[in-house]
Amino acid sequence: MAIRINPFHELYVGDSVRPDKFVNLFSDVIVEHALALFQPGHVILKGLPGAGKSMLLNLLKPSIRLAYENAGQKFPVPHELMKFVGAGINLKRSGISDFGQRPIGSEVQNESISPIYFGDFLNYWLVSDILHSVKRFSLEAPNENLIKLIGIDYSVEKINHFAQQLAKLDCWQGYMEGTNSFEDFQQKINSRITNYRAYLNYNINDLPGEIHSSKSLIGVPVSQTVQLLKETGVIKTDTEVYIRIDQYEELAWLDEASNGLGTSYQEVIHKLLGMRDTNVSYRIGTRHFAWTGDEKMYGSTSRVEKKRNYTEISIDSVLRRRENQRTWVFPKFAEDIFARRIKLSPYKFSESKERLISKVFGTRISASEAAVQYVPNDYEKAILLDADWPPAWKHFLIGLAHKDPLAARLGEAWARQKDKQAIVNEGKWEEPYPWDKQDKKWWKKERTEQALMQIASRNRQQLIWYGKEDLLGLSGGYILTFLSLCQHIWDVWIRDKRNESVDVEMRLPKIDTVIQTAGIRETSRDWFDDILNQKGGKERKIFVDYLGTMFYKTLVEDKAMSYPGKNGFSITIEALEKNKRIENFIADACNYGDLYDAQHTSKQPNKKGRRKFYLNPILSPYFKIPY
Repeated sequence: MAIRINPFHELYVGDSVRPDKFVNLFSDVIVEHALALFQPGHVILKGLPGAGKSMLLNLLKPSIRLAYENAGQKFPVPHELMKFVGAGINLKRSGISDFGQRPIGSEVQNESISPIYFGDFLNYWLVSDILHSVKRFSLEAPNENLIKLIGIDYSVEKINHFAQQLAKLDCWQGYMEGTNSFEDFQQKINSRITNYRAYLNYNINDLPGEIHSSKSLIGVPVSQTVQLLKETGVIKTDTEVYIRIDQYEELAWLDEASNGLGTSYQEVIHKLLGMRDTNVSYRIGTRHFAWTGDEKMYGSTSRVEKKRNYTEISIDSVLRRRENQRTWVFPKFAEDIFARRIKLSPYKFSESKERLISKVFGTRISASEAAVQYVPNDYEKAILLDADWPPAWKHFLIGLAHKDPLAARLGEAWARQKDKQAIVNEGKWEEPYPWDKQDKKWWKKERTEQALMQIASRNRQQLIWYGKEDLLGLSGGYILTFLSLCQHIWDVWIRDKRNESVDVEMRLPKIDTVIQTAGIRETSRDWFDDILNQKGGKERKIFVDYLGTMFYKTLVEDKAMSYPGKNGFSITIEALEKNKRIENFIADACNYGDLYDAQHTSKQPNKKGRRKFYLNPILSPYFKIPY
């Protein structure tokens, strides 16, 4: 028997998705905006949780590259940038947080010596994964073309010779002595990693003595391994090696549990970027709050510098809407991901992927239609008339409200901003009305959403949220928000249809306005409640609640609609920089996605640089304000 299925039930797929499923889920729309990941040089990849960092970094994994090859699908990276071997570590999934649960050495020594052991563990993990990647490509590539493209020449004789030479290098501090084959080398590395994990989880009393006496310098074994792979011909000299370090923010969260050691561990990773090593290129995936732009290297007062030591890519900045809507990447990205989710579900459709969102959710109703729905019983409630207004003007607005409630509300605001008697003296009010004329199009456009909000409030109606345009706008360029909206709306639709027979043909549903509005409000409420679950969330939630309530009150009580931009607040950059506590608090609110910010020019005579801050658009339905 057919059942109703929510294609968006699983929001996060990032690092846990199977390689074969990844091929069908991953959208290549974003790749062209992150090409630095596939070129030499260190890269910091920043984004909110669920923005797509791990999905992008997954393209560096051999398992994903092989999955594309096995599926006969084109790897979503330009051909000229495909000559690379990828390896790395996910700091959360690897259990790196265990370094915060048990000290190494005495408590006095722990703070100074633990970062060295952390760096040693990281070295061995990364070397192990580089060797694993080379071996996997060699053994599992479905054809020789891929191996030749990457530039790998793997034979038992060559790889054993490489391992013997590698074991002799000073970077191992004697730990690899006696290693005679590639398998021996791998076993030695795996044994060291296993001992670290056993110790950190209290399964052994101490690390083996050979580990204490052979700690390696951060990054050196990694660099020398890659160099020797090229010198011995295992990989070509022009084959790039890209090392991903994902979920870097895990180290920031260690600070509270480990007396600040998380910061020291971060500084160890910063040292990898500061080495300016041309043998390997590092890619660090992180949330905004964990990478401040003022990163110090371990054991030094030096700092890594943007552009000089690394390139920075912010997925959120790439996908966020700018003033020029034609350059907005997010709609195409959302369309592609929506289509991929539907294709993996049992639902049947014939439309092109560019029309699927509109097929299911429709397009936003016009502002005039929305206004009519907000005044179902008494159109005159769309306007408020002052007792001293000329009778002719009041009569005109009442008549207009029955015909077009939105136009009447705009006319009311126009009169409140202008001289009422002058308006009366015009004699006739015919279309186009003064507020509808071409030279006033921006006046009308900037006030339409506020007018709808006020009409709904005056009639005690909820705002209508509906259609593709609202889903994209409320998402704010953030794909997790978009998927969350789809998930909640689909859940509400399933609940609404629970007593109806299921369409056995599994055709895509067309979800109506009422269901979408309910699902969107549900999403917004959950998003607001989730602020509490992040670090510092209690204070930020209070702040966001204050802002949202203030914006609603200000916008709904402004009868003249004289300042429709009061859905955000503006601060001079100079004032922010003078108060670090406030600057840091607002920066955290932006980095955790509670606020969006933009620089703008002040209208004040001094023309000082300012930053304007808005609530994350998804919070708008909760506070009943325009996004």
